[in-house]
Amino acid sequence: RGLSEAERKVSALSDEDVERLEALGVMWDVLTEQWERMFGLLQAFREREGHADVPRQHVEDGEKLGSWLSTQRTRYKARGLSEAERKRLSASAMSDEEVERLEALGVAWDVLAEQWERMFGLLQAFREREGHANVPKRHVEDDEKLGLWLSTQRKRYQARGWSEAERKCKKASAMSDE
Repeated sequence: RGLSEAERKVSALSDEDVERLEALGVMWDVLTEQWERMFGLLQAFREREGHADVPRQHVEDGEKLGSWLSTQRTRYKARGLSEAERKRLSASAMSDEEVERLEALGVAWDVLAEQWERMFGLLQAFREREGHANVPKRHVEDDEKLGLWLSTQRKRYQARGWSEAERKCKKASAMSDE
């Protein structure tokens, strides 16, 4: 049976009912509570690992922390989009407070750019130490495959003069001129 008009009306909860529900652990803003729980897991991850670079598939305490952080990066990028674009991506814009809190933990918004900068820093250290930047292809520096990374950069440099079809064929992307 359907609800009567009187049953469909929503009445405000009394203070007593609010207290009783809260005593049982009822949360009023489920999304905020979920965000806070995941942020707490990210804090624990950072304390343990020394960084906030959570792998995409990482599960922390039964929660998909890597996936959550990926979603936060999407929400960060959504800050610069129109409402229509955000709707198309199903992404809500992140608040300034959320940005500040995540940045305080060291979250990188552009993981690829951050990785590139880290590898470039290793190359600088290699050059300072060795007097050259001709890193052997199999060379590993601080647990990173620096030689392979430099080989990839050389390929990307060459790809600057290739057509899109050539790049696809050779599985390379051109370096930007920025």
